[in-house]
Amino acid sequence: MAEEIAITTAVIAAGGYVGTKLFGTALASMGDDINKLYAKGRDKIIEMATKKVADPDDGKKVNLRSARDVLWNGAITDDEVCAEYFGGMLAAARSEDGRDDSVVNYVDTIKAMSARQLELHYVIYKAWQNLLVSSSTAINVGQGSEVQKHNVFLAGLELEGRKLLYDLHLPVLSRLGLLANYKQDIHRVGDVGMPYVEAKPTTFGVMLFAVAHNKLHSWRDFPTESYESASGIKTIEHYASDLEKLCTSCGMPFKAPAA
Repeated sequence: MAEEIAITTAVIAAGGYVGTKLFGTALASMGDDINKLYAKGRDKIIEMATKKVADPDDGKKVNLRSARDVLWNGAITDDEVCAEYFGGMLAAARSEDGRDDSVVNYVDTIKAMSARQLELHYVIYKAWQNLLVSSSTAINVGQGSEVQKHNVFLAGLELEGRKLLYDLHLPVLSRLGLLANYKQDIHRVGDVGMPYVEAKPTTFGVMLFAVAHNKLHSWRDFPTESYESASGIKTIEHYASDLEKLCTSCGMPFKAPAA
């Protein structure tokens, strides 16, 4: 990391007086700042991972390759949602012989997402899990065609209230294979409009959600378990399996679309 900072400083300096004036002071202190931030983020990930291990004395060993990738990519931020996901991966990187590096693929996915994109993934899949558990819906989440028969409807205003800019984030989740499809629209009845999101989940999206809770090896139980956040991430209040039920939840009149 020190070498990277030195190289960056040299590049800015090569830009001449203006570059040095604009960025020189920041780069001069960046080494200490990054080290402090890294240490804080690292400790938060380890704290989250510890909470997600049911039995600390189970004798399992952490895979070093996985641990390096998790901490290297996750410790540069102390965001709670990031810590939730990276902490889950670090906990999931433990196995009987320490040779299982299955979580590496999920590191690549998570590091490609912003903290708010991760949070949007979280609230979509937590809402869907709640719907499945409450309705005792039997579903094989390992079969993509079956998963994609389901939809999750979420209130747009509530997402916006949490600073989840879904018009920007949904395409990223789709590109990464975390949503099979999505729709953002406004349900109108007269002069009243209710923004909403319709999201279609994927098997990979389920698996990523499971990894965040150290449930990688039991991810097929997603429809019958209720994963709980170790850092206190809350699900949204208004969600449903169809638009009419979402309208009811939000106190909004429902008008069926014209045939």
